[in-house]
Amino acid sequence: MNNLSCTRIPHLAYSLTSRRAGTSTRKLKAELSAFDFHFQSSSTRAFRASHHVNISYHNARHASTKARRPPPPPKLTSIQSSRDSVPRTAQTSRQYPDELSEESAITSDLDERTRRHRQKHFKVYLWGGSLFSIAFALYLGLVYASYKRAVKLDETLDLEQNADVSSRWNDLGRDFDDEVELSEKMMRLHKKRAKLCEQAHGNVLEVSCGTGRNLKWYDYKPRRMPAKDRITSLVFNDQSEIMVYQAQKKYDAMMQESGGPKFKGKVDFVVGDAGDPKTIQRPQGGFDTIVQTMGICSMANPVGFLQRMGELARQPGEASARFKPKPEDDAPSLSEDKESTDSSDYGEVDFQGDQRFDPGVDNGGRILLLEHGRSRYNWINRLMDSMAKGHADRYGCWFNKDIEQVVRDSGLVVEKMRRYQFGTMYEIVLRPKRPKAPDENVAS
Repeated sequence: MNNLSCTRIPHLAYSLTSRRAGTSTRKLKAELSAFDFHFQSSSTRAFRASHHVNISYHNARHASTKARRPPPPPKLTSIQSSRDSVPRTAQTSRQYPDELSEESAITSDLDERTRRHRQKHFKVYLWGGSLFSIAFALYLGLVYASYKRAVKLDETLDLEQNADVSSRWNDLGRDFDDEVELSEKMMRLHKKRAKLCEQAHGNVLEVSCGTGRNLKWYDYKPRRMPAKDRITSLVFNDQSEIMVYQAQKKYDAMMQESGGPKFKGKVDFVVGDAGDPKTIQRPQGGFDTIVQTMGICSMANPVGFLQRMGELARQPGEASARFKPKPEDDAPSLSEDKESTDSSDYGEVDFQGDQRFDPGVDNGGRILLLEHGRSRYNWINRLMDSMAKGHADRYGCWFNKDIEQVVRDSGLVVEKMRRYQFGTMYEIVLRPKRPKAPDENVAS
């Protein structure tokens, strides 16, 4: 053993000795390791340390035994193959338990926030829908209650259909503008009033002017308009003296506003029934434009009223007091004929031009009407009929009149008629009747 410890090849000596003596390999391995560490030179230990020589590997086999092949690598499963096929740059870094716990905590926190957010929104939608349903149910209940109250009131009133109820306008304690403002906003009547008044030109007459709700829609600055589109004079008429007085106050206040319109033409305010030939004096050449909004419903004799308007209007071929009419000036423009209808108003053109209306010649002055009356639908007409007396007694207006039939009975030439809001709102353009030609009189 002393010789073995002094040999320069301790591994070879160890192998030979173990084969001869049959000594246990593990026991000799321990002894040799102790001797090797004690007697090995410092250079040998440095060489092994620098080359990472595994002493146990060299001692695990005999010197004469052939080195065993390393075992083959294990076969990759489908999951490992798909993971290894991904480029290294795309593979995620190795996650340790601390990182996994931190990410799982963040994920759970986000899930909790999402759950709370959805729960909060669900509560908001639930409460909002519930409040809307309750409010809508209350609204329907109020509408039904008001309808039943109006029906009961109609049963107690002793009024005939189309009776004269103009005396309801002479109440000084009522503010008519406040009473109708909300309903007109809901029906978008302000826009329709403005559209009607923008077409006014020449000598203008407005009948049933009321408290002057159309005053602000006229163009009072004629210099910026072509000569044929300017307003030269204005006449406002109504049966109610109180309403005419309020309209005149509005007009004076509007003219006195700083920066407001300053109309230089003639302006008159007339009280009385426009259907009476003595109320309104016809100017030379007649009126080029006659405007009426919500007036036929208040007339006791609407057919006779429209016939009188046809007489006051400038007749076909008659020279106006301001200019001599030309066929091309009087013909309707394409923008008027092809005007688009707002689908929310349920409007449609009932007829575009009467057979007696000729767009190529002078057809006289225009009568512009904005009225409300009977609907196209019978169920709406039944509702209106059941509340007509109460409405007429309060507002002085029969809102269930057949406006289309009144217009046809007047004998005026219908240039255009458009109906809105289930057929209860009428926008009409009329012309005076054209006189018969001499040969027609002879033939008749």
